[in-house]
Amino acid sequence: DGGGGGGAPLPPGYYGPENDKSRMRRRIAGLLERHVPELPKGRLACLLQQSVKWQCHTGAYPTVARMLHDDGEDDEALDPEDGAKRSKKRKKHADMRFDLLLGNVVVDKKKSRRGSSETAAERIPGKAYQTIKLGKKTFVESACFHPDGMGLVTGSSDGFIEVWGEPNKRNKSSEGGNDDDGQSPSSAPPKPHEVNFEKLRTSDLPYQKNDELMSHDAAVLALAVSRDGTMLASACAHGTISVWRLETGRLLRRIERAHGGSSAKDGAAVTCLEFSPDSSRVLSGGHDATVREHGLLSSRMMKQFVGHASYVNCASYVALPDFLSNDDEADAVDDPLSKDRARFLAVVSASADGTVRIYHGRTAEAIRSINPPVAGLSSAGLVRESNSVVRSTSVHTVLHLHAPPQTMVVVPRASRAFLMSYTGSILRVYARDDVQGANYLAGGVSRSNRYLFLACDDGKCAVFDVMSGSVERIVNSFGKECTTSAAGGGESDSAMTRRAEISGVVVHPHCGYLGGYSNDRGQKRGVLTLFK
Repeated sequence: DGGGGGGAPLPPGYYGPENDKSRMRRRIAGLLERHVPELPKGRLACLLQQSVKWQCHTGAYPTVARMLHDDGEDDEALDPEDGAKRSKKRKKHADMRFDLLLGNVVVDKKKSRRGSSETAAERIPGKAYQTIKLGKKTFVESACFHPDGMGLVTGSSDGFIEVWGEPNKRNKSSEGGNDDDGQSPSSAPPKPHEVNFEKLRTSDLPYQKNDELMSHDAAVLALAVSRDGTMLASACAHGTISVWRLETGRLLRRIERAHGGSSAKDGAAVTCLEFSPDSSRVLSGGHDATVREHGLLSSRMMKQFVGHASYVNCASYVALPDFLSNDDEADAVDDPLSKDRARFLAVVSASADGTVRIYHGRTAEAIRSINPPVAGLSSAGLVRESNSVVRSTSVHTVLHLHAPPQTMVVVPRASRAFLMSYTGSILRVYARDDVQGANYLAGGVSRSNRYLFLACDDGKCAVFDVMSGSVERIVNSFGKECTTSAAGGGESDSAMTRRAEISGVVVHPHCGYLGGYSNDRGQKRGVLTLFK
């Protein structure tokens, strides 16, 4: 660039007419931005905290208790048995490495007993672990985990809302000693693997112990927990939205006829809920083909997002770069520094009309409509030929990912799901290679965004690698474990599995637990089965 190194200065007009060095740099940066992941602010501080926690866990950065009570090699000489245990523990940790980017433990493939690419902190679930059983002819309509992972909330067809997850009793032998940080195990908070999700949570929720459950007059079709875990939003088939205080079970707000309906008494069914990032609003979608935002202070509708031609299956908030709200995307790429890395809150919804719509969260204006293809899936045809899209089918799930950044997984009721950008570009296609024509009924993604779980109508659950799109595992017993046979139906388990379709999937926010349930009325009773 003529700035040093003894080179001759560049002649005038070297970068072309109406271009200079700074403008060319901005243009190159814009072209490279789509290929370079963008991390949020404060990510470095978060990575440093995770590394310190991991070093404390492995003993590389000893806590105060270990520094006072452990003497290193001298202890091994005094107590050979205890020293051998610590040496074995250090050898075990030597076979692992800590991935700062994903925040998990990666097992050495050569030294791992199974020799797989699974992480120690997040394994692919494949074995039935615990099963929640409801009463006869009562079915699970909706479910979600508490943000801390210690509770599982279910909404049933009889209108009751129950919180599951009772901590297991600690062993008396472990209650006498202290752990490394000086806190007794009996007083320490339980870990997810110490929680029994088959039992109602009554130890800290006394209203459930007294059979004073939260309830609706109709089937509970949607549930959502606020980010701080203090409030629960529920919605029923009559169009009523209720907001509860989870700790006490007290009703805070009730919004009648949240979505319009043809009946003068009841509104349209509400199918999805989500709290805003500050927990001051609730987003809902319903059978009236609209998405609405309700204020909790006023208990009134604040915004309405329209455009869908059929009922809405899911709706959620997501923070997107500000340039995505502009119609002219070419200008944003040519001059990327002009957008100043600003973000806006968007609303993304999916409908039975086969479209995914993105709205501006402040103005409620539609930014774009995405129609994922169903047939004619050639990489060239998707980009150049509009007639490659034969038809559309219902889109029931949209999963927003943090890795890769600014991407989402769109799952229609078809044999293929898609990793897409918010501009509508298809980045990856997820299709099973063991069978053709198996449609996806529900989906979820692991906490690190590494694995994608898709429940199929053949009673199996396909586990994909999000980045590569390859099938990592097929859980063959998923449909059989998550459904029950009808009493006296005279059908085999395989026939019942094909008929009772999976209606929902839940993924634990911290552990590798995967759950599934069905609201099929042909079952004897509703169950929700967790896999690990």
